[in-house]
Amino acid sequence: MRYILLTLLLFVFSYGQPLRIAASANIQYPLREIIKEFKKAYGIDVLVVISSSGKLTAQIERGAPYDIFLSANMKYPDYLYKKGLTIRKPVVYAEGVLVLWSMKEIPLNKIGINILKEKYIKKISVPNPKNAPYGFEAVRVLKNVGLYEQVKNKLVYGESVMQSTQYIYKSLVDAGFTSKSVVLSPKLKNKGVWIEVDKRLYNPIKQGVVVIRDNPYAEKFLKFLLSKDAQKILRRYGYRTYEQAER
Repeated sequence: MRYILLTLLLFVFSYGQPLRIAASANIQYPLREIIKEFKKAYGIDVLVVISSSGKLTAQIERGAPYDIFLSANMKYPDYLYKKGLTIRKPVVYAEGVLVLWSMKEIPLNKIGINILKEKYIKKISVPNPKNAPYGFEAVRVLKNVGLYEQVKNKLVYGESVMQSTQYIYKSLVDAGFTSKSVVLSPKLKNKGVWIEVDKRLYNPIKQGVVVIRDNPYAEKFLKFLLSKDAQKILRRYGYRTYEQAER
């Protein structure tokens, strides 16, 4: 089934849009706005595939013809670059922020992350740490605060930030980790209760972008992504931009 889906994906790409973007799930909301402004400037259509960074990397290795890849970290773009599967060296376009979010009526703001050890918290959503950088860092947080052994049996893994977010939003879990960009998106803003995770508890989530194929629009999109206009959109969704990260 997996190979059939990939074949269909390749068929769509062969006859589809001139710019093909592979993007990690956490960036999907601001990316919509960025693409909208990009299309105004260049008048082209854009095809976007959203998934976990690890799965997109695997697809690129198998030959999926994406033109540009927006990852949730630098690990995967660097890996592709070292394998000779990119046109240029990857760069950081923003830093992500990890949050703990719940749609349940729980005193998250009052108790903080230690609420996860309470008996009434039975399920905790985490993006799969094997494929999703936000999940990898969420597990690091739990270990750094000494909660991992107490809550590991409560953890419910989503394939990506997108799936983990759905578990939280639909109240299939009591709380969960996701990107700040999710809780600040128009659809989910002011829904439930969330807190920022102390950035000292996890490594900086430096989100990387890399050009995969020799498509002139990919280079233009890269330049646009790093422009003041696009960076302003990213900041509105809670990301730390390159300039902010350097301070």
